[in-house]
Amino acid sequence: MRRTAEELRAAGLLAADSAVARVTDRLGMPGSPDNARVLEAVVTGGLRFEVLPDRGFDVGAVENAGLPVAWRSPVQDARALSAPAGDDWLSRFTGGLLVTCGLGSIGAVAGAPLHGDVSHRPASAIRIAPSRGRARVSLRADIESESVFGPALRVQRRIRSGFDSEGRPFLDIRDRVVNTGVVPAPVHLLYHVNLGAPLVVPGTRVELPAATTTPRDDTSRALDSRVLPAARSELSEAVFHHAPEEGPEPTRAARVISPAGQAVELAWSHATLPHLHQWVLPTRGRWALALEPATVALPGECFPRTPPPVLAPGDRRTHRLRLTLH
Repeated sequence: MRRTAEELRAAGLLAADSAVARVTDRLGMPGSPDNARVLEAVVTGGLRFEVLPDRGFDVGAVENAGLPVAWRSPVQDARALSAPAGDDWLSRFTGGLLVTCGLGSIGAVAGAPLHGDVSHRPASAIRIAPSRGRARVSLRADIESESVFGPALRVQRRIRSGFDSEGRPFLDIRDRVVNTGVVPAPVHLLYHVNLGAPLVVPGTRVELPAATTTPRDDTSRALDSRVLPAARSELSEAVFHHAPEEGPEPTRAARVISPAGQAVELAWSHATLPHLHQWVLPTRGRWALALEPATVALPGECFPRTPPPVLAPGDRRTHRLRLTLH
C-alpha cells in the first residue's frame, strides 16, 4: 500500500515539513505585466492553489493532480482597480476558483460598480500557519471595507486545504463578517465559484438542492440548468436563481459531475447564504460554469426581492464554503 507524504514524514523518511505541505510567496506571473502578489499553496497528493492578497484574498488557479479545477477567463490583467466603476469589474475578471462580490452591492446596481469592490481591496494581517508535517495548509487575512462617514465591515477570512476523513482533497473557506463601525451595515455578499474544463464539458450534470429554478431571461430559459449544453460560437450567458428546498439542515450542497465521472461538491452555510445562483457561459473559448451562494438575490425582475441582512455595530455573521473533490 502506498504511504502518503504525511505518513512518510512521520516515519522520518522526509527531511522537511515542506515536502508534505507548503505555501510560497511570489510576485505575479513571469513574463507578464502582472506583478501582483500571489501565495501558492500545495498539499502533496492533494490541491495546488493560488491565494491573491491584492484581490480580496480570493482564490485563483486550482489544480488537482495537475488537472485544472477552476475556470480561468481570457482576461490576463489581474491587477486590482483602485476605484472600480460601472462595468470595470469585467476588465479584471480573470476567473479563478473564487471571486468575492460585495460588500455594498452585488450584480448591476445603478450608481454602484458591478459586483461591488471587495475583490479589489487588499488583504491585511496575513497569517500562514505552519503545517508541522501534516497534510494541510491554513491561511488567514482580513479584508477591510470602511468609510469615514458610512458603514465599516471587516471580513476575517480563513482558507484551509487538506484531506477529509475519506481521503478526498478539499478547500474550505470561512468568512467572519464583523461590523467595526458605529452605524448598522447591510451585508451584500455573493461567492462567484468558477469551474471549468476538464470537469465542466458539454454533458456535465449539475445536481442542485432546489425546490424551484427561475431563469433570468429568454436566453436562460432556452438552456437546461441541470446539463451543460454544447459549446456555441455566439457570445451569450445564462443566469438562474435556485430557491432552496425546505428543511432544517444548516448547510446545502450541489454536485457537478462530468461525463467521465469526475465530481466536485460545493457545500455552503445555507443559514447565512440562503440564495443560490448559477451562471453558464456556453461560448467557445469562454466556456464556464459558476455556482454562486449569496446573502441576497441578484437584481432582476424575475428574482425574489429580499432585503440583505443588516449587522448592528459590533455584530458578526459567518459564511462558509467547502469544495470537495470526488
